Amino acid sequence: MLRAFWLMKMQSLKAQLEYPANFLLTLLSISLSGFADIAAILLLTAAFESIGGWNFWQVGFMAGLWRLAHSLYQALFLGIGDHHDLVRDGGYDRLLTRPAHPMLQILASGFHLEAIGDLLPALTLFWLCAPHVQVSWTAGNLLFLGLVVVSGAVIEASVTLLMMTLDFWDPQTSKDWIVAALLYPTVRYPLAIYGPVLASFLTFVFPFGFIAYYPAQHFLQLGAQSGLLPYLSPLVALISASIALGFWSFGLKHYQSTGS
Repeated sequence: MLRAFWLMKMQSLKAQLEYPANFLLTLLSISLSGFADIAAILLLTAAFESIGGWNFWQVGFMAGLWRLAHSLYQALFLGIGDHHDLVRDGGYDRLLTRPAHPMLQILASGFHLEAIGDLLPALTLFWLCAPHVQVSWTAGNLLFLGLVVVSGAVIEASVTLLMMTLDFWDPQTSKDWIVAALLYPTVRYPLAIYGPVLASFLTFVFPFGFIAYYPAQHFLQLGAQSGLLPYLSPLVALISASIALGFWSFGLKHYQSTGS
């Protein structure tokens, strides 16, 4: 099953590489958006000296951590974004008649260049910021970094799938804007600046804080501020994925074909 998933992803990437000019232009446009975030962080920290008590290097490190996770999300899970169209247009009719699991087919539907485009500014942020935040890159921290990146991608995918599952009951209105409205403005900066109510919401309801903010506290040796929270990203990812997949399986039972 995993081999089929990998082959479908690579086939999609090979197809896009057949048009090198379009491939490079797409990567450039996506990367520029990420680099614009770096400029925004620099401008804000220059104007206010710090954001929520974090300086440019610390905020940049956290933003780089999020972009690494987001890049992996786009590589593996961005197919979830097509869920609304599958429900509205009857695409599930096709998926349900094939032997492969429908979720596997959704996730393997194609390789999205956003994954590579976001990886470039993420690595740039790490390259710029890591020497200034004095992270101790022990074997344990390197392993934890890998776990955090994977966990962040799974958390973003889980929340997205949770919202997209509502399409089974309301196929006319896409729900992806809800995730975008909550995720993109909040993961770039320390949760403390959003106040206790929203910070709690982004910790215990939509756990976006575990994508980068809490793990960054561990790497930056600020973990005393949040107790055990900086170490819980893998557990939160597991719980989030279980809830999202369970809700999606329940919603799938309510799918109604368009009949077309």
